[in-house]
Amino acid sequence: MAYFEVVPHWVFLMFLFVFLDSGHNLVELEVKNAWLSVDNLNQMLMVTSLTLESMRLNDKELTQLNKSFPNLQVFNLIDVRGFKLPKIHLLHLKTCHWTITDAPPFINVIAPNLITLRIECKKRAAIRVEAPLLTHFHLSIPHADPLLLRRYGSIKTAWIEASLIYPLLAQLRYTDTLDHLTLDSLGLIRGPFGIFKFTLQNLINIFPNMTSLCFRSRAWSAFQTRASIFGIGMEGLKTFCGYLMIVDLSSTLYSVAYVLDQCYNLVDVSLLIHRNVSSNVSKDFMRTCMLRWPKLNWRWGTWEEGKEDSWISDEDLMQISSYKKPELRCVKKQRR
Repeated sequence: MAYFEVVPHWVFLMFLFVFLDSGHNLVELEVKNAWLSVDNLNQMLMVTSLTLESMRLNDKELTQLNKSFPNLQVFNLIDVRGFKLPKIHLLHLKTCHWTITDAPPFINVIAPNLITLRIECKKRAAIRVEAPLLTHFHLSIPHADPLLLRRYGSIKTAWIEASLIYPLLAQLRYTDTLDHLTLDSLGLIRGPFGIFKFTLQNLINIFPNMTSLCFRSRAWSAFQTRASIFGIGMEGLKTFCGYLMIVDLSSTLYSVAYVLDQCYNLVDVSLLIHRNVSSNVSKDFMRTCMLRWPKLNWRWGTWEEGKEDSWISDEDLMQISSYKKPELRCVKKQRR
């Protein structure tokens, strides 16, 4: 791997081009905090991983990168500014992470072998993706206007983080291949018809075969606890995970109860309570849940923004209540 950071741009360019044109066996390249020009850059057929971070590129230079690195399998664009109508078009690309801090109105990704795609936008943008093998999709954006997933194959896992969760989910249409969904909110936005909220029925209609669902802490504010007109719950859901603030004990319990009561075949439930919540409130909430739904496999933990999730051991859990599990499980820490 070659790594370049914070050097005068003319020295960097001279050294980089001599280095790249000298018959190297470089397969991984990372460039950070530099001014990059790709004029007259030869094809780098051996490079399969490229990361560009904290620099400026225009659309023409990005197009040239597509041509100069045709065999990229991993492409990371982190805080690369200056785009107007950027397009990634790489035939062998498998993993892409694109973090966008300015505001190009249109983002285009064409990658027939892409498996994992992560796009993080600070402002609203139109997004078009052609990826027939796409399996893992992570999208963080205030609002995708619109989100066009053309030939996007069989998505298995999705992480959606948006100000308008339901309108964004609706653009995914009917996705019967999705197994695991994580939802988070960037803050509610009031639209012309009020605040858009999503229901369990919305999720059933879009992801009928989903078996695992996770609500991050801010997703609860966009979740509407409204019973289905037809009385249909999420029969296929087996696993639920929720991150809780517990500002108000009764309202939090009501929201959690709505999910658990509507998902008839749940087996495993993991709830993480924010570390700032008092110990007594947390324990009361845990006791109430475990007594109300004794047949579920419970896992409890604590969370805080920017820190690792911490899970409560089964031994400690049995001290909190009379609830007993048939067997003790190994407890590990998981990075959020």
